[in-house]
Amino acid sequence: MGLNMSDVAAFSGLDESTIFRLWDNAEWLDRVSGRSLQSLMSSVPGIAEYSMAHAVRKRRDVLIGDLHGEGLTVDVAALEKSDVAQQHLLNALEAALHIIRGEATQKTSSFIARFWGREQDRALEALYNPEPGSGLLSDPQTLFDSSIDLAPRLNRKSYSFHSILALNILTHQVSKVTGELEADLGFEVPGRQAAFMMRGVVMGSLIGSNDIELAERYRRELDATPVYAALEEWSFPTYTRDGRISSDFTLPSSLSLRNTATEVLREIAEYNDAYVYYLVSTYIPLALKRDPAFGGKIAELIQAVELRGAECRDKRIRQTCNTLVRRLKGAA
Repeated sequence: MGLNMSDVAAFSGLDESTIFRLWDNAEWLDRVSGRSLQSLMSSVPGIAEYSMAHAVRKRRDVLIGDLHGEGLTVDVAALEKSDVAQQHLLNALEAALHIIRGEATQKTSSFIARFWGREQDRALEALYNPEPGSGLLSDPQTLFDSSIDLAPRLNRKSYSFHSILALNILTHQVSKVTGELEADLGFEVPGRQAAFMMRGVVMGSLIGSNDIELAERYRRELDATPVYAALEEWSFPTYTRDGRISSDFTLPSSLSLRNTATEVLREIAEYNDAYVYYLVSTYIPLALKRDPAFGGKIAELIQAVELRGAECRDKRIRQTCNTLVRRLKGAA
């Protein structure tokens, strides 16, 4: 920048002796104090950008090396071109380390549970994506196998909210890629653990397989089992942050589903027919009981369901879409 030590000291308000100690030190960023760094970032062009890039690059290189030591190769080009925030992607790579090492600990459950959310989920999608050039790993098969092996062991101890979330997240990602209800994921655990894990597997399988019969079986299960319906209603609003993530899986009586509505409209447009059938037959009716205004997006919902229903070949889906549209128009 054409600045000398004296210039930097004057602009930043730091002592020249402080600048002198850092000036020729290649590791200066690791040695500068937080207060001094803030002064430099606010007064010297390029320092803020360099500091962030350096921190991200340093963590990335460590994770790449650690994963390589576990037999996983990171596709750096895919990592760099992704439109998901790099920090989220690095968090996903760290999750891969926990999974591949088979660490069935409270720390592992707690870390994986933090991926309950739209952007975090996108990062995990990139991690598990097997498509060459798109996924973060050159070959994620070992990650799939390790996830299937780890999932049952996360739940061996007593009730844990984080273990329930972690189980759901792992099984969802694997089922999304395979499009199948993995036999090894079908272990029995009591109460909400079983219900929430089942939802993760079913949602992933619907996205991966386009199995309309599976969507219908899931709807019937929710009709017959109140705990399944309660977890279904809880999932979308907490995933989109309309509602607070709560360990008792409850929602406030009054709740506007603004973010949920945006996400559902996106999914209606982008996901396969079986998943759309799940939305119109199962989730959207539940959501309308919680928020009849659907986050202020009833008009958009009517239009989206009408358009998508007209495109579906399956008669059941078309009829269900038409029934929902008539209900929405009648209530408008």
